[in-house]
Amino acid sequence: MMRLSHAMTISGTHDHYLVVLSVAVAIFASYTALTLARRIHASQGRARLAWLAAAAIALGGGIWSMHFVAMLSFSMPRMPMAYDPTMTLVSLALAVGFTGAGLASFNWQRASWPRIAIAGLLIATGVVAMHYLGMAAMRMPASLSYDWRWVVVSVIIAVVAATSAIWLVSRDRQTRWQLLAAVIMGAAIAGMHYAGMAAAIFTMNVPVDALKGAASFSQTSLAISVTIITVLILILSLGAAQLDRMFVRAARREARSTLRLKVADILRGSRAEDALTEVAELLCTHFGVSRAGLGELDPVADEFEYRICWTDGSVPPLNGRFPAAAFGVKIVAALSAGETVVIDDLFATAISDEARTLETARNVDTRSILVVPFVRDGRLRTIVYLNGREPRAWRADDISFMEEIAERIRLVTERIAVEDQLRQLNAELEVRVEARTLELQRAEGARREVDALYRAYFENTPDSLFVIAVTNDRRFVVEQINPAHARDVGFALEDVQGRSVETILPPGAVQRVLESYRRVVETGEVDHRRDFFELIGGQQHWDTTLVPLTGPDGRVTKIIGSSRNVTAQVTAEEALRQSQKLEAMGQLTGGVAHDFNNLLTPILGALDRLHHKGLGDARDQRLIAGALQSADRAKTLVHRLLSFARRQPLRPEAVNLSDLASDMLDLVKTTVGPRVKVDLEAPSDVPSARADANQIEMALLNLSVNARDAMPEGGTLRISVGRAIDRSDRPGTLPHDAFVFLCVRDTGIGMDEETRQRAIEPFFSTKGIGKGTGLGLSMAHGLAAQLGGALSIDSRPGAGTEICLWLPQSEATATAPRQEPRVANILRGGRVLLVDDEDEVRESTAQMLEDLNFELTIAVSGVEAWEMIRNGFSPDFLITDHLMPEMSGCQLALATREVSPSTRILVISGYTEGDGIDPSLLLLAKPFAKADLALALDKLNAEIPGNT
Repeated sequence: MMRLSHAMTISGTHDHYLVVLSVAVAIFASYTALTLARRIHASQGRARLAWLAAAAIALGGGIWSMHFVAMLSFSMPRMPMAYDPTMTLVSLALAVGFTGAGLASFNWQRASWPRIAIAGLLIATGVVAMHYLGMAAMRMPASLSYDWRWVVVSVIIAVVAATSAIWLVSRDRQTRWQLLAAVIMGAAIAGMHYAGMAAAIFTMNVPVDALKGAASFSQTSLAISVTIITVLILILSLGAAQLDRMFVRAARREARSTLRLKVADILRGSRAEDALTEVAELLCTHFGVSRAGLGELDPVADEFEYRICWTDGSVPPLNGRFPAAAFGVKIVAALSAGETVVIDDLFATAISDEARTLETARNVDTRSILVVPFVRDGRLRTIVYLNGREPRAWRADDISFMEEIAERIRLVTERIAVEDQLRQLNAELEVRVEARTLELQRAEGARREVDALYRAYFENTPDSLFVIAVTNDRRFVVEQINPAHARDVGFALEDVQGRSVETILPPGAVQRVLESYRRVVETGEVDHRRDFFELIGGQQHWDTTLVPLTGPDGRVTKIIGSSRNVTAQVTAEEALRQSQKLEAMGQLTGGVAHDFNNLLTPILGALDRLHHKGLGDARDQRLIAGALQSADRAKTLVHRLLSFARRQPLRPEAVNLSDLASDMLDLVKTTVGPRVKVDLEAPSDVPSARADANQIEMALLNLSVNARDAMPEGGTLRISVGRAIDRSDRPGTLPHDAFVFLCVRDTGIGMDEETRQRAIEPFFSTKGIGKGTGLGLSMAHGLAAQLGGALSIDSRPGAGTEICLWLPQSEATATAPRQEPRVANILRGGRVLLVDDEDEVRESTAQMLEDLNFELTIAVSGVEAWEMIRNGFSPDFLITDHLMPEMSGCQLALATREVSPSTRILVISGYTEGDGIDPSLLLLAKPFAKADLALALDKLNAEIPGNT
C-alpha cells in the first residue's frame, strides 16, 4: 500500500488476493517460457523461430498479464481509473519483444557469463519498460510522479533476479532447477512491479476524502478473467510443448530404429572398411556432429590409428596415427577402464584440462566428444567416436544409443571377422589336404633325396664325422665314420665298424673319451670338449662335439660326433702367448734399465770425481779407473737394453756392421753363456750397410740365441762380416753385388730340408711348446726384405747351421759416435735450480755442479720447484729429472719457459729416447759424469746470443 504524507497526495490499497494471483501468474508464465525455451534448443529452422516466438509471447504476455492483474488489485478511494489502449498494447509489445530478444541472445549449449548477463539485462529491460509504460497508460484525476530511490530498487530487482534465473536454468536443465528459476523470475517480475508501485506518487487534482479502499468487484472479476485467460494460454503452450516433445521423441525413436536397421544391413552386406565408413556417415548425420569414425590403439607404439572417418565437410577428416597421449592421459585412462567418455565442452571440463588435450582439440577443431571404447582381454583395442565443433549437451538417451550402436558394430565386426577366418580356414584346409596328398606322393622321393644329400655331405665334408651306437649294456660301438675322419685318424671304416671304442683309441685317451660318452648318455645334452691324442706319429689336438640321438623311449641310442683337428691353432695360440710374454719382458726390461740408470748415476759420478781428484796410490788409481770403465760398460749395456725394449719404426741409415758386431760381442757372450765359444771376424774395411742399427742388433742377438739353443752340449758360435762379392754362395735373388753380409754360424745339430724350408714361417719352432716363439727367424727375414736384402739358411743335420743377413751397401759412410772429452770447469758458474726426486741422483748431481762452481738451489719435486719459480725465483739454469710424481720435468720446463724465458733448461732422464719429452728441450741421459753434464750446460750456453 502506498502512503505519502503530503496534503495533496493520496494513498492506494492492494487487494491481497489479487496480489497473490499476480505473483502466481508471473511464476507460471516464467516456468512456461523456460519450458518453451527448451524447444528452441531442440528445434531447427522455422520451428526454432516459432518456439522462440511462443516463449517470448508466453513470458512477455505473462509479465504483462501479471502487471495488469496487479494494477487491477490497486485502487484508490473515489479515484476513477482508466487505461490508454494504445500505450497498454505498446507495453505488451515491449514485454514480448525484450523477453524474446533475451531468450534469442542466450546460447543454451554454451552458457557463458556475457551471454547470461545480456539475456538477463534484456528480459529485465522488458519488465521495467512494460511496467513504467503501463503506469503511464493510466488515466485518472491525479498527477503521477516517482521516488527515484524506489525506481532504482525496482530496476536492480529486475536485473539481478532475471540474470539469476537465467544462470540457474543454464546450469542444469532438470525440472527442479527450472522450477527454482521460474520462482526467482516470477518473484523478480512481481518484486519489480511492487517496488515500482512503491515509487509511484499520486497527487490529486481536486480534494477527496481519505478512505480505506479495496478493488471493486468489477476490477476483481476482470483480474480473474485475465488470469484465467492467461493461464489457459500458458497451459495450451505447455501442452503444445509437451506434444512437440512427444513427437520429437517418437521421431527420434523412429530415426534410431531406422538407423539400427541400416547399420545392420550395411555391416552384413558390404566390405568391412566400406561398411564402417558408411556407418560413420550415418552416425554423423543422425547425431548432427561434424566428425564420426573408428580408431584402433597400437599398444606397442601407444598410438591411435584412425582409418575410418567421415565428416560433414566443416572439419578435416581425422586420418593417420596420433600418439595416445595427445588426447590426454585422463581420457585414455578412462577409455582403458572401459568407460564411455562424454564431454560437453573440452575447454570447460576437468577430464580434458590437460594442455596437450586442449592443443589437440584446437588442432582438430573439436569442442564436444562422445567416445565408446572396446576393451578386450583387459586392454583397450578400438574406439567409436563422435566429434562436434561446438559445445553440446549430450543427452542420456544419446549416450545409451551411441553405446548400443557401438556394441552392434563390435558384435557385427567380430562376427564378420570370425566368418572370414572360418572361410579362410576352410580354404586353407582344402589347400592343406591337397598339399598333404602331394607331400605323401612325394614323401618317398624326398626321403631318398634327403638320404642322398646326407650321404653326399657325410662322404665329402672335410670335417671328421662319426656315429657311435649305444648298446643296451652301455657299450659304445663304432657305427659309421666318414672318409675325412678315416684320413685324419689313420684307419679305414671296415677296420673299426662294429668294434668297441676302447679297442680302437690310444690307451691314454680311452678313459677321457668314455667319460664324455657316458655324460652325453646320462644328461642327454650336447657335449663340447678338446682332447689330445698321439696319432700318426705325433701329438694332435682335437675339438669334438657330441650330439645325442634319442629313440622312441627317450633313451639315447646313438651319439653323432663332429671333430676338427686344431693342432695348428693350439700351436699358434701358444706362440702368441710367448710373443706376449716377450713384449711384457721388453716392457719390464725398460723399467729395470731406467731404475738401473738412476743407480748408475751416483756411482759413475762418484768414480769420476775420485778419478779426477787423483786420490790414493797407483794401485788405487788403477782400481778406480777399472771401476769407472766397468760403469761405462754398464751404461752402454743399459742403453742397449733400452733400445731392445722400445718399439720404434724402421730407420735406415749408414751402419758399420764391423763396429756394430764388435760392440755387441760382450752382450752376445753374456747371452749365450760360458759353454759356447764366440768368435768374431769383422774386417774394418767392410763398407757400411743401409740398415737400422737397433733392428740389426736385435736380429744378431736373436740369431745368437737360436745358435746357442742348437748347441745344447756347447760349441762354437762364429760371427762374420764381409762383402757379398767375396762369397760365391750369395743368394741369386740379389739384384747386384753391392751388398754386405752379417752371418752367424754354429756347430749345432743342424736342420733337415723340410725344417729349413719352414724355418722362416711365423710361429714355426722346433723347440716345443713353451720353449720358443717361432718369431726370431721370421722377424730377421722380414727385416732383410724390408731393407731390400735377403736372408739365407745353410744347414744340414749334424753339420751345424749358418744364417746370413744380406744387406745393401750404403752410399754414405757410417760416422763414429762423437767422443766428448771428459773435461771439467769449462763453465763460469751461475745460479742453478736442481730438481730430482731420487736422493742419490740429486746429491751426486749437486756435487758435480758445485765442482763446476755453480750457485746451487735444490728442489725435491716438480711442484716445489714450480712454487719457487712462480714466487719470483729466476735461475740461470733449470736442471730437472723427467719422471716425477704430480708434475713431470717436461711440464715444469715448459711452464718455466713461459714465466722465465731467459732460464736455460736441461732435462735428465733414465730413458735414452726421451719418451714424452718436448723435442725443443735438451736431454741428458742417465747415467752421466761431470764432463757430460758440463758439455750439456755448455751447449745451453752456446744457444744464448753473445756466448761462445
